[in-house]
Amino acid sequence: MANKGRRLVGAIIVLIGAILLIAAVFIPWYTYQAKESSPLGSGTTTINSYPGFTNQNGTIQCSTSGTAACPYSQTSYQNARYNNTGNIAETGFFLLIVGFILGFIGAIFGVMSRGNARRAGPALALGIIAMILALITPVLFMATLPGAQSSDIPSAQRTTSSGPWSSFFGSTSYSPITGVTVNLTWGAGTGWYLAFVAFVILLIGVILLFLYRKDPAEPAPVAAPAPTGTSTTTPPSS
Repeated sequence: MANKGRRLVGAIIVLIGAILLIAAVFIPWYTYQAKESSPLGSGTTTINSYPGFTNQNGTIQCSTSGTAACPYSQTSYQNARYNNTGNIAETGFFLLIVGFILGFIGAIFGVMSRGNARRAGPALALGIIAMILALITPVLFMATLPGAQSSDIPSAQRTTSSGPWSSFFGSTSYSPITGVTVNLTWGAGTGWYLAFVAFVILLIGVILLFLYRKDPAEPAPVAAPAPTGTSTTTPPSS
């Protein structure tokens, strides 16, 4: 396969990575789950958080099973009084959108580089930026979320010493009254992991664009040998 074909493959891979970035916007990035068991029955409450604007309804969604109940079916960070958490979700939302746009444009340049190797440079640069954003977004989300949750959830409302305000991943249990046990788990949702998958795919596409960004040099033309004359022998006259 010529370098131009390999650049096309790299561009398609970058496009796939960009699509995964935009898909991550619509998938939960954080999940908080409470499983309650008692002599009267058991139930589970699951709260999923999405990237989005602080006042965007539906960025926090709640579902239940069994005897559990939700305070809401869906709401916004602002209405839930999670303003600091909402700022992180909003920042992640913008980073994902910018990463998708740059990756998409980079893929277009990569496809165009099939006919013109000079366009591989912009494709490579945009792909690298999209790749960096795909990595920074989940890392930043993980590093800053516990602090934001700590600011948003007053200590009086914390039923346990450990929770989303103390770590990004975790689990604990407590018994609010005799005979009732509540098991809590919290951590990353599917969208958070998907951003890392997008990073790996973008990395593969960027490597291909880098390795085959130039067409091989054309072989130097070889001068055709000069034609040699043919001698003819004239038979002696009789």
